[in-house]
Amino acid sequence: MVGLVAAAAFALELPEPTAASPHYDLEVLYGERKFDEGLALAKTQVAATPDDVDLYWHICRFMYEKGETIPKSDKAFDKLAWYTEMLDWATKGLAKKPGDPHLLFAQGLANGRYGTTRGVLSTLFLADDIERDWLTTVNSGYTYRSMGDMEVLPCDVYTGLAVFYRLVPDSWLVEKIAGTRGSIAKSLEFIEKSDQCFGGRIAVVKELGLTQICYGQRMDDDTYVAKGLGTLGRGAGIPVEDETDAIDKRHIGQLLADTSLACGYSRDGQQDLDEKKLAKGGGAAPIVQ
Repeated sequence: MVGLVAAAAFALELPEPTAASPHYDLEVLYGERKFDEGLALAKTQVAATPDDVDLYWHICRFMYEKGETIPKSDKAFDKLAWYTEMLDWATKGLAKKPGDPHLLFAQGLANGRYGTTRGVLSTLFLADDIERDWLTTVNSGYTYRSMGDMEVLPCDVYTGLAVFYRLVPDSWLVEKIAGTRGSIAKSLEFIEKSDQCFGGRIAVVKELGLTQICYGQRMDDDTYVAKGLGTLGRGAGIPVEDETDAIDKRHIGQLLADTSLACGYSRDGQQDLDEKKLAKGGGAAPIVQ
């Protein structure tokens, strides 16, 4: 595991985009959280220069951030169609530059959010792809830092993997179906790395706290449950900077009030992780037919 001091300084050691950086106009809009404006501009630019691979991950992350602010209960917004389109942009970019780490991260995000929106158990066919994309990104040595530290790689990939290993059930049946399985120990390891990278992002502190609680519940270790409650308390004291922070802070309050939510928690909605339902068959069709 990355040492605490080294990891905490990691994000600060990476250069932020400058006026000389490619697509600085999009970087500014992303840093200012102008996601609709940025998405529209990125789509205009990719129409003019379709071989510019970086535009595809810019589009994906504007879409991701926009999707995070829309509740699944909003029937006027089709989140499954949204993440299907996001996946399509990532796939188009990867067709032009196979193995691009930033696009692999984006592709994993699209598949992951599709999965939690539709339901983890019904989309286990996506699990192996998500894990492969994110582990490939982590192992590539690729680094990136956006303006205002809104996106930092590989730190954000650590967070994604932590959520993945917590939500995918840890069982032989799931491994047989999905080609992989969850691991609360791996989840804890990755979210600790992410927290060390950022040292105070509400979303990451929330994930660390609920993962500690989930670890304690699954391992029958009350010390981790107590540690998780303390971590969530730390998250509750972090100032809100944007709409997503406000959602996470609200969810921290719900988790503090009911720790039984921890293992199945997702910002998209509580996940049903009852493996007994897998024996009944069914399952969702792939995003791309």
